[in-house]
Amino acid sequence: MEFNNLKCPVCDERFKDGDDIVVCPECGAPHHRACYEIENHCAFEDKHGEGFDFKSYSSENPDTEEFDADDVVICPRCKTENEKGSFYCKSCGFPVGFQDNHSNPYNNTNNQPFNNTSNPFAAAFDPMAGVNPNEDMGDGVTAGDISKFVKNNTPYFIRVFKNIKDFNKGKFSFCAFIFSGGYLLYRKMYKLGTLFTFLSVMLVIAETYILNFAISDQAKSILYPTNGSYSYTKIFNSVQTLSFNDQLMIMISGLCVMLTLAIKILVGIYANRWYFKHCKQKISAIKKETDDPQPFIEKVGGVNTALAMSMLAVVVVLEFLPIPISIFI
Repeated sequence: MEFNNLKCPVCDERFKDGDDIVVCPECGAPHHRACYEIENHCAFEDKHGEGFDFKSYSSENPDTEEFDADDVVICPRCKTENEKGSFYCKSCGFPVGFQDNHSNPYNNTNNQPFNNTSNPFAAAFDPMAGVNPNEDMGDGVTAGDISKFVKNNTPYFIRVFKNIKDFNKGKFSFCAFIFSGGYLLYRKMYKLGTLFTFLSVMLVIAETYILNFAISDQAKSILYPTNGSYSYTKIFNSVQTLSFNDQLMIMISGLCVMLTLAIKILVGIYANRWYFKHCKQKISAIKKETDDPQPFIEKVGGVNTALAMSMLAVVVVLEFLPIPISIFI
């Protein structure tokens, strides 16, 4: 008897290729080996005295009879069966589209990006990205709670957070890479945002001060040639002729640039993980403090555009500040 697409009578999950299955020697009922060992007997043991036969029972019981494989979409990443028409896999959040197994572009092992030709804008109509709002995301926080807290760009963050929770696999954030501390402030991670913004501002100030006020005019003429020719080899050779103080200052300014880039990379790599942790901590705290947390979750969450833009403006001003100052020196 073929057991694929039948359900284990213990866990009620359908059997799949590769499952370790044991069959009751008396009635022929299949079980997952782990399920059978937990029960330590056949799930239909009470019917054995009645001449029970699983094959006959399965043909009469709609809950155990075989189903059409076209009614499900199998996730190419985790092999979970999803209902036909699902936006994303209910287990790992990978996009599985709307089509059946024969035409579904994601029914492969290449983990292709979402590109459903039948409805390319389907994801826009599923703010939960195929994730059950009641799914526990850790610390007693549900996916629905997180969607209310995040507000902006919820489908993206729900998928990213679910991958972090299920597979410990994060996603690089290019917005966080570009704006670093400003992005963290925008997402109301004030402590981390203030720290990285402060570091970035200090590095910008140090670099700007060195290149405009701490090196000699000779060093400035080498770093910023007025004749339009900008050869790195020529500049490097010319720097060797400068004084020790000028060379040291130029090295420190280069170090500031490298540290600024390192901060951007660090924030880009970990921003989504930090934000996931931030969401759970804030929501958990709210739930502990009030019996009706939903209004407070929406109020505390969201973004702070004004603060982020203010910090960005400060950085821009600091970068161009030496120009007006130099006019009066």
